[in-house]
Amino acid sequence: MLLKKRIMIAFIGFFCLIPSAFGITDSVLDNRAKNLPYEQGQSVNDIVKNLTHDLTDERSKARVLATFVAYQLQRNGYAEREIEKASRNNKPAEKLPTNNLLKTRIGTPQEFASLYHQLCQTAGLESVVIIGYAGKNVKSPDRNAPPEVQVLRTTMKQLTGLQDYRMQRYEASWNAVKINQEWALVDTYMMIAGNTAFGDNIRSESAFERLLKRRERQGVSLRELTSGKRMNDDYFDAKPRQFVKTHYPLDEQWQLSPVPVSWRSFVN
Repeated sequence: MLLKKRIMIAFIGFFCLIPSAFGITDSVLDNRAKNLPYEQGQSVNDIVKNLTHDLTDERSKARVLATFVAYQLQRNGYAEREIEKASRNNKPAEKLPTNNLLKTRIGTPQEFASLYHQLCQTAGLESVVIIGYAGKNVKSPDRNAPPEVQVLRTTMKQLTGLQDYRMQRYEASWNAVKINQEWALVDTYMMIAGNTAFGDNIRSESAFERLLKRRERQGVSLRELTSGKRMNDDYFDAKPRQFVKTHYPLDEQWQLSPVPVSWRSFVN
């Protein structure tokens, strides 16, 4: 009887050690990030503390922080529409109103990437913000010229007042985070499918600004932020050869490929 009791205790102890020995599953991490109360995510330090306090491995930290950004931020639908319209008309998009991101939870790709970078750094993870062009169907007015040449031409056009703004609809930022000494590509803006954008029905800058101010004062419910969303794992720790089909960094080293894809191949 005593032997059976000892075996049972050892058996239970073994299974209690499984989570720490093999890591917490992605679904557990995703739910943790998705359900973090709005009030506990008002600062970068609070988010990192509340989400990673019991995590020891780098991948789990990178995952839960990425999922927080993806689940608890909404894409800035107003900005997307205005930039798209300006690009079609070859005009510069209007500057967006000041935005307290952790209060309003509405952001652009650049704001998503910047926040994730801050979260990773605070959690002790090495990360970078990558700038370039992103989308599933990027079209260039000058597909034969690589991005660095287009940037030079853009600078020259600025000096002459003949700027070309048609590519601004594809301008984006994403991240690379180092996990176990290897760089992993992450796009928190594209990690979520479903109910992702907010504000695309707002028609004026003043109305959008009032919305931001209201959210800064009153906050926003967790249900409104997360309802209808689902994870898309293609954009976390993405395979470089697959990722470059939708993301082209200005610095080709961030393709993380021994044979970088050319700009012409990307837009074709």
